[in-house]
Amino acid sequence: MTSRILLAEDNEPLAQMLQTFLAAQGLDVLVAKSGVEALRLIASGNVDLLLLDLKLPELSGVEVLQKLRKSPQWAKLPVIVMTGVYKGEKYAEGARKLGVKHYLEKPFSRQAFLHAVQSTLAEIPGKTEAPKLLDHLIDIYDKGKSGLLTLPQGIQVSFFNGEPFSFLSKGKRDFAAFLVSAGKIGREDLKLFVDSNEERLFFTQAGLLTYEDLVDESRRFLSGTLTASLMEEAVTTFSEGTCNAELPLVPLSLPRLIYQAAKEGAGRFDADRFLAKFGSRYPARTRLFFRRTNLTTMRKADIELLELVDSRRSLNDIIAAGEARNESASFFSFLFSLGMIAFHETPSPDEEPDFPQKNLFNRPFEELKTAEEFKVGFDDLVEEVSNSVELVVGTEGMAAPLSSDEINFEQAVQRDYAAIQDKNYYGIFGLTRNNFSFNALKEAYFAKTRQYSPEKFMELSGTTMNIAQDILSHYANAYNTLSNVVAKERYDEMLNADTTMGLDGKQDDKLQARIQFQSGNVFLEMEEFENAEKALQEAYTLEPDNALHCAILAWAIYRNPANRSSRASQEKAKMLLAKSLQIEKCAEAFALRGWMLIDEGREGLAEGEFQKALKINPKDKNARDGLRQIAGKRETEKKGLFRRIFR
Repeated sequence: MTSRILLAEDNEPLAQMLQTFLAAQGLDVLVAKSGVEALRLIASGNVDLLLLDLKLPELSGVEVLQKLRKSPQWAKLPVIVMTGVYKGEKYAEGARKLGVKHYLEKPFSRQAFLHAVQSTLAEIPGKTEAPKLLDHLIDIYDKGKSGLLTLPQGIQVSFFNGEPFSFLSKGKRDFAAFLVSAGKIGREDLKLFVDSNEERLFFTQAGLLTYEDLVDESRRFLSGTLTASLMEEAVTTFSEGTCNAELPLVPLSLPRLIYQAAKEGAGRFDADRFLAKFGSRYPARTRLFFRRTNLTTMRKADIELLELVDSRRSLNDIIAAGEARNESASFFSFLFSLGMIAFHETPSPDEEPDFPQKNLFNRPFEELKTAEEFKVGFDDLVEEVSNSVELVVGTEGMAAPLSSDEINFEQAVQRDYAAIQDKNYYGIFGLTRNNFSFNALKEAYFAKTRQYSPEKFMELSGTTMNIAQDILSHYANAYNTLSNVVAKERYDEMLNADTTMGLDGKQDDKLQARIQFQSGNVFLEMEEFENAEKALQEAYTLEPDNALHCAILAWAIYRNPANRSSRASQEKAKMLLAKSLQIEKCAEAFALRGWMLIDEGREGLAEGEFQKALKINPKDKNARDGLRQIAGKRETEKKGLFRRIFR
């Protein structure tokens, strides 16, 4: 049964906006413009919730609330207060004494308003809300349905076998307006598209976007629209069997989309409500966990959190061990919604995968068997001396095999330093690419570093202490590189060209910079902008005078959707690009600056930057694509001019 809400608000524009918003959530909304009208509507109809402005004409909101609480029939009517006048804790406390749980001070956010309404309605017995978008998406995905999903803003998303693959924009301004905001087309082009009543392919047919760009922008629009609707918990309708796809098709991974929405909306996730229900229970992986994990690209922090799921810890224990309570709770809510974990009253083991599986989290399966990942840091280093016979390389003339008891720590440090010279990252841990495994790497790393306790460091002279720090830094670089799948692949590529990469001060920094730079480029191609920005920032930190590293970092910051509304981030990207060109006139920097200028609608200046890039490198793809886009736009404008002249 749909809930009925009475909105008592005399500000007509605000009342209309809130009524439209609540109606989009599938709720029945009545509006009262005065306190007297509010009491009349409450008395005459079935009202489940009152949204009450305290400053109403005829009878104030405070008086309305007092009268309701004195009435046996309406004493327990849920009330949410909205006020722009009575602000402060003393007023909120007074409202709480009258049974008000949510006291919203204007201006309030849409998320705070929606949370107050939904949490209040959830507590009313016998009232069920209309299915939210997440409910529909999970049902569509689990049952492999095909059909048409209609979002509140009227956009229709086509599904096939449970996955979104297209959306309808014919006659709508949404997608065209998105292209304008992204700087891909001009406002005249938007009007041309709307007036033409054509489908999206018109943008390519008219030469406004290449087909590849149209596919990319369509995918971004669909992903962003669904993610935003998920975060707003929008109410939707789904017509099964009805499927009207519009080209180009842009299939999305639904688990990845829901995961992204969970991460972006973690800040306003109701962790208290979720943990009140499941916190004392024990999570365990289901068979669906193994089938759906590789369909997402999980962040390292979430993978580490999953390693705490061991049948002995309750969800509260696991969340307490995480770094961010809301983000951790939101992540487990995502897993639960997709059926990837189940909550049990008592400790229960994980289910086993029902199919052969070589990788998990898109990483080799054997790397993920351990319960906890070893952390790099002095506090974790165990002071323990090996009983094995070791060769000392020191300054006291010792060159014979001696036991660990016969050498001091200063000599041991010098021995370790000599032992890793000219060895690649595999070699310093006694491994090769053929026998590599995560467990072997971890054990070797622990064995190498456990003697470097803080107490042992205090025994060292200044010079040897610096050497010890270099050794530990090199161990950490090697461990972090080999334990990261993307970085390891880049390192292996470098080994194919150079097998003598060892410890050598600046050379090691350059090696790390190359690894991070190439890893960042891979993440950029995958549109994993957060990881790309992090890796490229590391490369830039290690080599701040490398023009190419500087330019690609600028582009990663600029392209990252999380930075679009941040003026500081956009300015940082432009400053980095300017710095890159000061260091060296490279084609990539000129081309990327050209694309930034296109986004600003300054095609003439952009064309000049693309020409500079091609003068340095005639094959630069970004510059060639940019010039094609400018030429196509001019041709379209010329045709439009001729049509206006001769019609």
